[in-house]
Amino acid sequence: MEHGGYFAYHPTHEYAHRQIRRMLIAVAHGSRNPEWRTSVERQFESLQGELGADRLQLAYMDLAPPTLMDVVEATVQHGVTRIRVFPLFLAVEGHVTNDIFPLLDEVRRAFPTADIQMLSPLGQQPMFRDMLRSLANDDSNVTGIDDD
Repeated sequence: MEHGGYFAYHPTHEYAHRQIRRMLIAVAHGSRNPEWRTSVERQFESLQGELGADRLQLAYMDLAPPTLMDVVEATVQHGVTRIRVFPLFLAVEGHVTNDIFPLLDEVRRAFPTADIQMLSPLGQQPMFRDMLRSLANDDSNVTGIDDD
């Protein structure tokens, strides 16, 4: 991911002259394992290629940069007016309640003029349940870890 894994404004970027109005920041757990981070970041780089880095960013809860604070700071400095935080966790209980909410409180105190909203975590999104239902009912479009 460019510039340490978080949004960095540069005048040569194709989106540099657009007013950024909304950013989705997905928050993953984080890991000290560089292979884990590479795998996760590769997925986000692919999505950023489709959507633009001015629409989607990745932050880590802990164990690796960039933090939620890093990403919010960079995006607010470049005109983001609305930020949605999307925890990549299965439930609110646990890390979201114990870790993400306190991080979000800290970020909101640091950037009081930003409209920062927390979305329900991945496991509570209707699309996630739909995906599980689809995987349980149809294996024709499933890729396994062992597939080459």
